[in-house]
Amino acid sequence: MYDATKHICFNLGRVMRRVYEYYDKRLSPFGLTPPQYFVFNALWMGDGITIGELGERVSLDSSTLTGIIDRMEKNGYVERKPNPDDRRSALVFLTDKAKKLGPRILKFADELDATLKRPFSRKDMATFERVLRALGETSKQQDGDYLKRLGGSKRLGGEGLKKLNCANF
Repeated sequence: MYDATKHICFNLGRVMRRVYEYYDKRLSPFGLTPPQYFVFNALWMGDGITIGELGERVSLDSSTLTGIIDRMEKNGYVERKPNPDDRRSALVFLTDKAKKLGPRILKFADELDATLKRPFSRKDMATFERVLRALGETSKQQDGDYLKRLGGSKRLGGEGLKKLNCANF
């Protein structure tokens, strides 16, 4: 009998759904979604960056990110300003509202980390975090080569998406 739980991607997916639910519940009073939270978090590390730079931080393509930024801008969390070095692009900044609410919003990550780490030893968590970071970097490096072999771009659809599975990363 087939056992999906033996695959890393299946288990990562389960964990990510739980993480998503955790954030969704806590962020809804602020009018933020989990994807917006990750963008918020990336901008908190340093704003005044281009959409391309932000995309690198959160591993999202520009078209997906633009929709997220549009909604965040509408809700008063970010603003775009012309890039003085390149008239073709804009820089994304957190608003005063975002900076005021930031500490309350960002504490959710610390709370979740503490909850997730509680049952494990520090050594186990250090190993897990090291492996998780390495998996993220490996996937990022292999992503471009794999997508080229599929004949697609980062915005796969149709048959290309069906061919894409975690076992190939």
